[in-house]
Amino acid sequence: MRHGAAMDESDMSSQPLCGHPTLPLCGHRRLPRISHRSTQCVGQWVQAGTVPVAEECDDAGSAPRRGRWWRRVARLVAAAVAVSVAAVTLMAYGYDVATRGAVPVPPLGPDGHLVTTDGLTTHYEQWGRTGMPVVLVHGFLESAWAWHDAGPALASRGYRVYAIDVRGYGYTQRKGPYTLASDTEQLRTFLTALNLDAAHHATPVLVGHSSGAAIVGNLARLDPAAVAAVAFMDGDGTPYGVGPGWVHRLFVDPYATALIRLITRHPSLAARAYRSGCSSSCPPFNAAAWLRPMRVPGAETALKAILTQPLIGMTYHQERQIHVPAVVIYGTKDPEMTAADARATANRLHTQEVIPLPGAPHLGMLAEPSATAAAIASVRR
Repeated sequence: MRHGAAMDESDMSSQPLCGHPTLPLCGHRRLPRISHRSTQCVGQWVQAGTVPVAEECDDAGSAPRRGRWWRRVARLVAAAVAVSVAAVTLMAYGYDVATRGAVPVPPLGPDGHLVTTDGLTTHYEQWGRTGMPVVLVHGFLESAWAWHDAGPALASRGYRVYAIDVRGYGYTQRKGPYTLASDTEQLRTFLTALNLDAAHHATPVLVGHSSGAAIVGNLARLDPAAVAAVAFMDGDGTPYGVGPGWVHRLFVDPYATALIRLITRHPSLAARAYRSGCSSSCPPFNAAAWLRPMRVPGAETALKAILTQPLIGMTYHQERQIHVPAVVIYGTKDPEMTAADARATANRLHTQEVIPLPGAPHLGMLAEPSATAAAIASVRR
């Protein structure tokens, strides 16, 4: 064909590539490579007035196929998730049914005691019969047993030492609500029942470990006359370490009960958590001491109630309202309370008394009971 000559329909039909304006591109999964000649074809189609409409192009033809492919994948994923959730739920229900039952509360040990105040029976341990009273309050998932070495070490220094089981833990009666207000009231009535007050010249030093710091701090804030001094140990008194609030709403049955029973019935799992909060200097994991309190009647219900809400704690503003002698004790290897955290907590308590326990982890009273006793004994009243 001569250069510049017009091209009619018969000429177009003779061309192998441009023979028809509806070149079978649509519907093909493999698209032709755009070349200079195909560009010429488009120009010829434009001149002929027979350019394919958009609906006939390859992009429009392949898009529905891509959309259908993604919809199929989404349906398969949704089905797999649904089957997995159903399977896990059935397994959790089955495990809950198969592991029903509680263990009885053991008899009181030689240092164990019970006292009932306002309808709540509190279990506590006592070491020493004379001297300045010190009351030890444990933290989250702990019990009075956590002080079984530090308590006698403190008593040997001439103190009268008490370690209570906060409601919801240990062998104290399971009776809610499990809130900072109720825990503070338990401690207040405990002191009154044991004559640990100014009227009997026995106003105590209160020591709170981890979340227990919030309990002793809150009582000191609300009733400073009932407290000789407070010691925050490995805890800043605020509700930390539990994630955002929506996390607690996910702790529902049958998964909540199954998780609690997995931990309390399989010591190897609990031992891993123990080692993460303690160092090699801590005594070996004592499954009976740690896990039995979580299997007594009412323990599972209490733990679920505790875990479905944020941990107890005060605000910074409330901590600044504490005006009693105070000290902050922390383990230098405690990842939950650094030296900077300890200093900031001391500032809110209006004190400069910060005592490090060299090499101690979060459970410093187990790893370093003598150093813990010495730090508590140094509290100024």
